[in-house]
Amino acid sequence: MKKLLLLLIIFTTTLSSYGQEMSTMTDARDGKVYKTVKLQIELEGGIFIEREWMAENLNFEMENSVCYKNYPAYCGKFGRLYNWVDAKSACPENWHLSTQLEWQELMIAYGGYKTAGKHLKEGGSSNLGIIMGGFSNVEGQFSDISKTAHLWDAELGDKRTAGLISLYADYDEVSHDVISARNMNSCRCVKDY
Repeated sequence: MKKLLLLLIIFTTTLSSYGQEMSTMTDARDGKVYKTVKLQIELEGGIFIEREWMAENLNFEMENSVCYKNYPAYCGKFGRLYNWVDAKSACPENWHLSTQLEWQELMIAYGGYKTAGKHLKEGGSSNLGIIMGGFSNVEGQFSDISKTAHLWDAELGDKRTAGLISLYADYDEVSHDVISARNMNSCRCVKDY
């Protein structure tokens, strides 16, 4: 029985890391090097797609981007925070701000919104390494460093709102919300395909 359990654990571990390739990319605009992960994702019906994601939050300085609480040291670990309009153009050439569809693909690959967080967070099986970088609201108040990760998606809600993916340090659920496009949140870029 113990041998069977051990084989099951090894098989499960092998499956969860199948289709991943770690690499790096250099942002030609400022020379920053980012870790990337190429994920092979199985959709319904046995269809496989491949997406290359940055495995770190974007840290490209733009006029309106900020570091958490305006301390540059936070940018080194957590990346910069962007409003939605700037986030749409912040990714390097041949990369784009992650879309709602691309986040949904991750939810399919990692068990759905209720449990995907454990795979997407730092140390998780996806190797995306999402860290809890907090956010800044429209009044410029910073909050939730080490507690939440809020990442823009490319979809506009209406003229004043935009899509947001949230992960939480204390539980594994991932949420998709629509919030003010003027909030400041983290960005993950996906290679164009």
